[in-house]
Amino acid sequence: MANHGSTDRRRFLGYAGGALAAQAAQAQEAIRTAHIGVGVRGGSLLTQTLAQANVRVAAICDIDATTRDKALSAAARDSPRPLAEWRKVPDLTDVDAVFIATPCDLHAEMAAACLEAGKHVYLEKPLGITPEQVSRVVKAARRAKGIFQIGQQLRYFPSMREAVAKIHAGEMIGKAYIVKAQRHSSRSRASGQPPASAQEKARTDWYADVKRSGDLIVENSVHNIDACNWIVNSRPVSAYGHGKRYFPQPMAPGKLMLDGYSVEWIYENEMHVDYSQIAFHPRHLKALPNGMWYVIFGEKGSIHLTHDSCEFYDLHGEQPPQDMLSESRKIMAERKARGIREPDTAIEDFLACIREKRKPFADITVAATAALTAIMGREAIYRNGMVTWKELGVTL
Repeated sequence: MANHGSTDRRRFLGYAGGALAAQAAQAQEAIRTAHIGVGVRGGSLLTQTLAQANVRVAAICDIDATTRDKALSAAARDSPRPLAEWRKVPDLTDVDAVFIATPCDLHAEMAAACLEAGKHVYLEKPLGITPEQVSRVVKAARRAKGIFQIGQQLRYFPSMREAVAKIHAGEMIGKAYIVKAQRHSSRSRASGQPPASAQEKARTDWYADVKRSGDLIVENSVHNIDACNWIVNSRPVSAYGHGKRYFPQPMAPGKLMLDGYSVEWIYENEMHVDYSQIAFHPRHLKALPNGMWYVIFGEKGSIHLTHDSCEFYDLHGEQPPQDMLSESRKIMAERKARGIREPDTAIEDFLACIREKRKPFADITVAATAALTAIMGREAIYRNGMVTWKELGVTL
């Protein structure tokens, strides 16, 4: 890593080049995009796309007319065509790239169809909610001429890239052995209340339906699970899990979305990850702070990693915690001054990959491994036992 030139190093840390990248994009032919699903997440992707240089939004697709009209207004600059049927998108001859942000159970079918039609595809996570869905997109992506990128956005945070690179290099920590990670949140007083309107209910019903969302671990924690895969730098061979729906009363998993569970994965390189997600963590429990974090335990000490910080603690406690981030802090400050949020980097890089004909950092292998690891965890929880990678039957 120390031998990389400044430009290569900055790209590795997730920086798309600022003004120089914008100028380069401006000099090339516009990338024409279509957007399938423009609700909360899809609307954000649309806003980010409109902010990029030399991109034209050619089509907006959503089954909800109100949501579709709002997106059409946001993209009025480009006069995109409105569509209610997603199956028309793969056949559009004036579209180069498709952004997909729909309910999880629809991801695989839409992504595979667009890849098979020769489009570049940016798909929101997860890749799929069953091994069969994951396998379908893997096969389509392997055959496709277009680029595929998954919305595992943590891969594009400069702080995460710098931290993980240093962990892999054994800086400070030496050899890593174990990862303890969590995604804990506090239960809202308003949780469990019905949606404010019939329209809101229609938009959110799929999320609560575990047959459509894949349950909380697949829909929500796939981000954190992918980060664990990345840190470990391997893929799991087995998972053991336990959890259920605890509120308003304990219920066996698989019927309503989980609100508390833990999973342990054992990896090919013999590291293991101990991960938990709890939706009723007390707000002021100082002994175990809520939120998202990862602790990597190694031969010389441990690293406490969040999405914007990374501290090393030596094994014997002889030294105060040491900040492991350097260059990424400069990049994050620069991006903040430009008004760019960290997740936006993923869109910048997707478009740059199309122009430069290179593979995205969050490619089909990352996408499939993350989804399958989450699915392993879910099935282990449902069985209250062990699930192996081999049982999933997907070849990567």
